[in-house]
Amino acid sequence: MERYTPFEDMDRMFEQMRARMWGTSDLRQDLQSHSHGGTHLNLKEHDGEFILVADLPGFEKEEIEVSFDDDALTVAGKHEVSGDDFSRARELSERVTLPKSVEKDGIEATYRNGVLEVRLPIAEKEIDDGDRIEISD
Repeated sequence: MERYTPFEDMDRMFEQMRARMWGTSDLRQDLQSHSHGGTHLNLKEHDGEFILVADLPGFEKEEIEVSFDDDALTVAGKHEVSGDDFSRARELSERVTLPKSVEKDGIEATYRNGVLEVRLPIAEKEIDDGDRIEISD
């Protein structure tokens, strides 16, 4: 009989956490709502586009940066508040890998009332023969 150790459960739990943190499994496969590092993200596919909604209360629009590279959307931000007796900062960086190609020129982002919405139109499949090599007799 094999002996049970709690470390197996811990390893499984950490592996699930890593997958969610790096956006490699749950968001790619399920396209559902998740919390990452205190940031609530919701990614869905609707009418030929991906829509990402991120709750970012307390940030100003100028403190948020959104970028897209290698089929992944990155949302980053830094908010600092300081006074005579205190100083505090909040930083975030979330990267979501998308399961389909996106039309980069059509990406639109809006930020209202602490909610960031990014619309990413899904690219139509292009038939790419690549560098075709003919086979000789």
